[in-house]
Amino acid sequence: MPEEKVVMYESQEAASIQTVTGWVGADGRFWGSDEHMARWCGATHRRCEKNPDHPIYEIRSYCQQCYQESRQAKFAGMPIKEWAGEPLVIFDGDEYFFDEDSLRDYILDSDIDLADLKLCICEPNMPREIDPSDVFSDDLPEDGEVRDQQLVAAFELLNEMIRQSEPLSWSEGKFAASLPQPFIDGVMAARVAA
Repeated sequence: MPEEKVVMYESQEAASIQTVTGWVGADGRFWGSDEHMARWCGATHRRCEKNPDHPIYEIRSYCQQCYQESRQAKFAGMPIKEWAGEPLVIFDGDEYFFDEDSLRDYILDSDIDLADLKLCICEPNMPREIDPSDVFSDDLPEDGEVRDQQLVAAFELLNEMIRQSEPLSWSEGKFAASLPQPFIDGVMAARVAA
């Protein structure tokens, strides 16, 4: 068996002074060759990477102008469907309309140009059925199932009620709404009369 080499604490072999080069952030943290992280930690603002002509923004934020452009492109790319009375929401907003009267009142009160109104047809958020094996997963043995048939029957009854339930809420859907011409004519007539 070879002998283990002995290196004394005081010897030159134990340690030596070296010069290290690397990126250091404004906070004094050493980042080695990672220039990006050193700059990220030391900066407060930055230019937009996609378009340097956009205004600068805070380092832990995002370019508002790029975001707005991407959202406009998303709405412009949505398929259009004629509105048939479904709930509507303003694109990327929280203003919902559940009937024709509330939409008409909003348009007339806000004096918004119909061409600027970005409406989406809503999709329902339905309650999800409940699986007793999921509910009791922490209490069941591995790969176990609920065996009590009365409990299973109770869950089936509950799930039948869930299937017959109305929507819990509504969310922005994948279709942009095209308002029917009679509705638009009615809004225009109301504006002229006002």
